[in-house]
Amino acid sequence: MENNSVNVNVELNMETLQAGEITHTKIVEPGKFTKIGKSMYLRFDESLDNNDKASILVKVGDDGEIHLKRVAKSTNLASLLYFTHKKHNSGHLQTEYGVLPLGTFTNDSVVEVINKPLSGKINIDYDLIYDNNIVGNYKFRLIFSA
Repeated sequence: MENNSVNVNVELNMETLQAGEITHTKIVEPGKFTKIGKSMYLRFDESLDNNDKASILVKVGDDGEIHLKRVAKSTNLASLLYFTHKKHNSGHLQTEYGVLPLGTFTNDSVVEVINKPLSGKINIDYDLIYDNNIVGNYKFRLIFSA
């Protein structure tokens, strides 16, 4: 898989609305873009406190479904979320205490990739759902370029 990987610069901006409070997160990191068949993979790390890192993998399937996997070994947290335009999906959060089932509803999603020079964006607006309740509204804005 690494043989056809391209080094890219990744910028991820997240806006979260939870309990009436908006928070912003910005991640700027080097990453790798890989295409296998019609699926695309984007890997990068998120720098955490105490020089720790979380590994992030974004997969865009040939059907347009987006998978978002985040693993932070230092905090024993791993999440896997799925996004399909205007649909509900099931995912989960793995904690040291067990697995929490999480759902998403994708209000909007856009994936654009330009091959020469390689660049693109992945935008997802979604609701995060736990136990049939919306626990937050998220705006995920990722851009990358070689």
